[in-house]
Amino acid sequence: MLAAAGSCLQARAQDTGLVPFRVKAGAFFPQGRSKDFAGSTNFIVEGDAAIPNFSAGKFFVSAGYSEGRRHGFKLRTIPITIGRYFAPPNPLKSVTGNVYAGAGLGAYIIRATTPVASDSKTTIGGFGVVGYQFPSKLFVEAKYHVTGRVGNSRFNGLALMLGTSF
Repeated sequence: MLAAAGSCLQARAQDTGLVPFRVKAGAFFPQGRSKDFAGSTNFIVEGDAAIPNFSAGKFFVSAGYSEGRRHGFKLRTIPITIGRYFAPPNPLKSVTGNVYAGAGLGAYIIRATTPVASDSKTTIGGFGVVGYQFPSKLFVEAKYHVTGRVGNSRFNGLALMLGTSF
């Protein structure tokens, strides 16, 4: 009986972790004018903290940082969002891994700097995400961000990231 309880606790610990926190890093590929403004590939990092589960799906609060530079122009973005993630039932996820998808909304703090001026704004934005959780604590994620405009730039684009959970 103790062995069965131990295996249930272990499976649950692998699913959410004792500290439900994830970190990820990767490349952000801006769309439209942002690409011309600050380069076609930017660096992005994010951290997610799980919120206790109220119903189906998991909720995460996320904070990130992205920056791109090109010829004296700079676009810096700090997204602070809340999202809901869903994964299909998979009794073998500890062996095969599992896919997940989700969406979220939040505040995007954007600063666009030119060689002669800068403009900052906090705007509402959102994202859609799909990912694959490997049987280990590693995962890959594709996240598309859409935001309001700051000057002539938006933070719209695709982020491809690799991460780990704790």
